[in-house]
Amino acid sequence: MRINYILLSSILSSVLAKSKISKYYENCWSEEFNIPCCQNSDTLILRTTYDGIWGMENGEWCGIGNRNIRPIDDFPPSPPPIFDIETFDDPAAECDISDSITGDSLAKEAPFRFGVGLTGSYFYSSTTLSKTMRELIKYQFNSMTYTNLMKPSYVLDHEACIENAANGIEDVVLNFSGIVDGLDFAYKNGIHIRGHVLVWHAQTPDWFFKVGFDSENELVDPATFEYRLESYIKQYISFVQYNYPGVVDVWDVVNEAVEIENETLFDASTGWNTRVLTLDGNENLWYKILGPDYVIKSFRLARKYALPNVKLVYNDYNTFQTYPHDKTQAIINLLNILREEDLVDAVGMQSYLGVEWPSVKEYVRGFERFHEAGYEIQVTELTISAPSGDDWLEKQAKQYEEVFSKIIECVNEGYNISSVTVFGLQDGYRFYGSDSTKTRLFDHDLQKKPNYQAIMNILKENNGEVNNDEINNGDINNEIPNEIPNEQETSNIIDKDNILEEILNEQIAKV
Repeated sequence: MRINYILLSSILSSVLAKSKISKYYENCWSEEFNIPCCQNSDTLILRTTYDGIWGMENGEWCGIGNRNIRPIDDFPPSPPPIFDIETFDDPAAECDISDSITGDSLAKEAPFRFGVGLTGSYFYSSTTLSKTMRELIKYQFNSMTYTNLMKPSYVLDHEACIENAANGIEDVVLNFSGIVDGLDFAYKNGIHIRGHVLVWHAQTPDWFFKVGFDSENELVDPATFEYRLESYIKQYISFVQYNYPGVVDVWDVVNEAVEIENETLFDASTGWNTRVLTLDGNENLWYKILGPDYVIKSFRLARKYALPNVKLVYNDYNTFQTYPHDKTQAIINLLNILREEDLVDAVGMQSYLGVEWPSVKEYVRGFERFHEAGYEIQVTELTISAPSGDDWLEKQAKQYEEVFSKIIECVNEGYNISSVTVFGLQDGYRFYGSDSTKTRLFDHDLQKKPNYQAIMNILKENNGEVNNDEINNGDINNEIPNEIPNEQETSNIIDKDNILEEILNEQIAKV
């Protein structure tokens, strides 16, 4: 029998909240998640998840008694073995990063989490396999986001799913071998990871939607797909929570479900312009099987399995755009629907910004509108395209200075901006044989670029620290190759009338 946990949550919350909890249970189960037990006997139930019931004391979540719900024998698998990076040829071993891991630290100065994207479209090109890059991340950042390896295509195990289907089992099978090294590194060093991403119209294999997990077959019926979706989300969230408690405390639950460019691409009847086609013109199979409800169903499942201190996020690009249709308002409309059931905690603004478009004013207007609507904001994939000319480093520093000045201004005005993530560590990524990226904060030798110093100056000024140093243009490795590798990380950028062509050349999706 499948239990309706949404209904169960409602019943428990209604009945027990009225009577309050009359007894405190020692050694409560929540401690295994690094969440303490509630200390007061009259703490009210505020949320019910698959693992148990929760209250809040002194502004922090706590577990109420021993009223856990998860069956006692229902535990996710242990992690696979950790790769021995001592045997790995670190492509950044020759870099002298002593200046980058002393003195200033972005994480220490920022009034929000300062995150970095982990480049790599397969395990052996993942940033965390470099001991040198690990040291830099530990010093400069307190949050990480896998640009690719946590997406459905990388964790769904096709062969094992086919084997399940052959035995009449619709549960999916997940393979976490590509991300456990990063999870382990984060867990041991007090770094958080943004789970990116559970549900996306891209980088999800078509066989996930097909009978027998076979791409050649027809689509499954809605009931079967909902079962698969729950199996997938339950296993994924449970694995990271049990094995790496506290590390993944933010999930991009759904990515890019709103579309505004062309009426043929979206369903306007939903009130939030639900995407019906993918970026490359194929059918959005999430929508085709479940309709627009695929978004709210995904958030319901994420809320059911996520611990109460895990934030659920809707993430999208061009969140500031108002033409040809108002994307900001469409996203707010969707968020309002989700908020009615307490299913969303923040909006993710990807923030791929071009040299000419959007203007900083237009970009910041997106912050203003989400703040006015009452939402927490997370800048999730900040990438500002590099200007042309011999003085591009100086111009780029000015771009970052303008953007971060406005972000800090918003923070000081009371906007709830909880994190900013720059989507990549270095220009000319050393794991790739050829990479022309020029948008990062560290150069090919992992030295601070002028845009790093521009950001640091803004942060220090905000903290009341005097810093009159001139921005040092420095030197960037002149041997950065011009060709973008096939394994360049997949991104999700829409070109607005070719204005962002320079970003597309660096970040174009390779789905």
